[in-house]
Amino acid sequence: MNLAELMNTPRSYTALAEWIACSLYILMLRRKIKGFWLAAFITGMLGLFLSFHHIAGKLPLFLWFPGMMTAILMIYLCIYISCQISHYDALFLCIRAFVLAEFAASLQWQLYVWWALMFQRESKTISLTVMAVTYSCIYVGYYFLEREHIQKEEGMEVEGKELLGTASMGLGAFLISNISFVMPNTPFSSATSSLLYVRTLVDFGGLIMLFAQQNRRKELQIRGENHAMNVVLQRQYDQYRMALDNTELLRREFHDLKHYMIAIRAESDPLKKEQYLKEMENAILTQEALVNTGNQVLDVVLTTKSTYCSQNKISFTCMADGKLVSFLHVKDICSIFGNALDNAIECVSQYEDTEKRLVTLTVCKINGFLMIQCENYLENPLLMADRGLPSTTKNNKRFHGYGLKSIQAAALKYGGSMTVTSRDQWFVLKILIPALE
Repeated sequence: MNLAELMNTPRSYTALAEWIACSLYILMLRRKIKGFWLAAFITGMLGLFLSFHHIAGKLPLFLWFPGMMTAILMIYLCIYISCQISHYDALFLCIRAFVLAEFAASLQWQLYVWWALMFQRESKTISLTVMAVTYSCIYVGYYFLEREHIQKEEGMEVEGKELLGTASMGLGAFLISNISFVMPNTPFSSATSSLLYVRTLVDFGGLIMLFAQQNRRKELQIRGENHAMNVVLQRQYDQYRMALDNTELLRREFHDLKHYMIAIRAESDPLKKEQYLKEMENAILTQEALVNTGNQVLDVVLTTKSTYCSQNKISFTCMADGKLVSFLHVKDICSIFGNALDNAIECVSQYEDTEKRLVTLTVCKINGFLMIQCENYLENPLLMADRGLPSTTKNNKRFHGYGLKSIQAAALKYGGSMTVTSRDQWFVLKILIPALE
């Protein structure tokens, strides 16, 4: 038994570890290729990794580092080519996949070497068994931990600083864990007997740091989403306060219409009389937009949206019993109805054909539930993202979509739910909340 040779992890095992790690991320992401072609691509990847490592194992030692960089490049290209993902996202996940593969390959071989040294013999069967069990445990566990951090539809939205930090941690773990194989006489090299242990430990530490970074990234993302949702909520509430003042002003102006009538009768100048008539007509149109549902807060929100629709040639139909939403907090009413109608109005405003500018709102009670349903005409098919929300069509995905998330949060606050569907060229937003008697 040659101890020095036993310290070297078989190249085929390393190739298999990298292939599984790469495939794991491909399965988590939104893919460009599917079905038979995806299976063929992943199978071809296995042959590529095995062939590369077989050739790399015969190269001189000074080419070892370029060879490992080439392996990282292969993982990157496989992820980027097969998945709908940006270059930054692909490189970010590539580094994580590589560190994972290094840890898995190191751990399984350390366990086998420990067995071989204990029993003073080598066994191909035991080696394969240890590899299969170790890889299964590591990759299955990693899949369930990592998939919570993968935004399948929206992408990772990795920024330059995040990528630089990930690359630094991955490179540091890789160099320190492998330095003893290439340069055994440095202050950071380990003796032959502890070489595998140090390598596994360093790779595990690198993996833990990457997980900590991912958790921190997720925490900052959630904090940012909550802040954005609070901003949206506050904006809707501020609009409500402004609309409340405007509505009172409109009511007073409508009350003064009789003075317009007196002025029109007394006016002999045809031009001034026409001006008075136009002003009265505008006041009447504005008054027609006033909504009376039985809930003052809801009335103000709906009146504001109805007025905007009237001014922009949008057909807005509303059937709402405002008394049903009396148990909701003022800010929640503003958030739910304000965001729902803003999204619907924004959607139909893009259509030049005014017959397609259709928005409807229904508020009623069904089987003990308050049902709020907002619908609008939808010309293009609806693409859904994670968590049951539609994908935004705007370029900057990170700072959009919080209107629906704010509605969803408000519904969950009262033990309710929000669903988004599309049927027959109609976008349907439905909210169900247990109604209070």
